[in-house]
Amino acid sequence: MRPDKSRICALALAIAVGLAGCAGSDSAAPGPVAIPNVESIAGKWVGLLEMAGSRDRQDYIEVTIANDGTYRAASARTIGVMDARGTVSVSDGKLTIQGERGSKGVGTLFTQTGQPPRLLQVNGTTGDGRPYIARLRPES
Repeated sequence: MRPDKSRICALALAIAVGLAGCAGSDSAAPGPVAIPNVESIAGKWVGLLEMAGSRDRQDYIEVTIANDGTYRAASARTIGVMDARGTVSVSDGKLTIQGERGSKGVGTLFTQTGQPPRLLQVNGTTGDGRPYIARLRPES
């Protein structure tokens, strides 16, 4: 039995319309987004901290960002407790972090499909120059 041209055309048209609908339905594609101000990311964030020299270990970290531009980061680690404080500001859509003991970092906010819908990634250096990466999500 030979398929007729009208069925093939109808099938091709349905596939094309379906693919176009899928491509156009998500106007906010996952990726980095600009942070408008400190207030938009204020609150408690939790996640994992990777630090150079930590023997391929990740530590659980909690970071609280206040509306006034201050932050506190805490982690109970196997080698002791980390308690860091400092200030944050927003510049060019990125979070700029300055710790009281000399640490520095830049945070980028990402949107993504699934859970969590927002991810804050901070790349920086500690006061003694060791690089770190923190991947944080809003606490639910």
